[in-house]
Amino acid sequence: YHALLMKFERRFSGGFTFLSSYTWSKLIDDVPPTTTGFPGESFAGGTLQNYNDRTQERALATFDTPHQLVISSVWELPFGTGRRWLSTKGPLRGVLGGWQMNGIVSVQSGPPMQIVGGNSANSFSGTHRPNWTGKNATLSGRVEDRLNHYFDTTQFSDNVLFAYGNAPRIMPNLRGPGLRNLDMSLFRTVRVREKLNLQFRCEAFNLLNTPQFGIPNSNVDSTNFGVITSQRNSPRDFQLALKLLF
Repeated sequence: YHALLMKFERRFSGGFTFLSSYTWSKLIDDVPPTTTGFPGESFAGGTLQNYNDRTQERALATFDTPHQLVISSVWELPFGTGRRWLSTKGPLRGVLGGWQMNGIVSVQSGPPMQIVGGNSANSFSGTHRPNWTGKNATLSGRVEDRLNHYFDTTQFSDNVLFAYGNAPRIMPNLRGPGLRNLDMSLFRTVRVREKLNLQFRCEAFNLLNTPQFGIPNSNVDSTNFGVITSQRNSPRDFQLALKLLF
């Protein structure tokens, strides 16, 4: 595993805080992974193709994520007690005071894909793999425009009977759709008495209602080979809550 980690954090005057983290990495292994992956993800899985040749399993890890960027911010609005405006008592302070806005932006690369299927080698082998031409099967364009043909399926074909396919365990240059998400929230804290505060919270998950499409069908023998038929995330969701702080 090799990685470059960068972090930028700045606390501005006026109650504004900005935090950004970026990871650029590469992860290689030679072991079959769990098929469940991390929460919210769906990774390729499967057993070894040739139990007598572990070297053919060396490839990108199924959870390799070369680019991951997370940006978060907190802004305490400049109204109310101890703030720049409306710090004295009055009806406007009662309405506008104590508000806070928060946001989190997440962007990351999609998981690498595993192409499976093809003819059996009839050698007590594990996961079957097809043949690959060696050309990058990635297609350009918006994911929404490629749901029925996400990648170039013509670069893969059935292997010869009684022989192993030459496709690697995990493709080095073919990835599923990436992640783009924006969560935002609006808080208001009201002081009830000393050391007792009531907080109203309005939280929006996937605020822009951006779909995160699932991994396309990766079985070369399937009629849906290269077709995306699932969505990994939930639609826009709002949540309201009251929280007592003491």
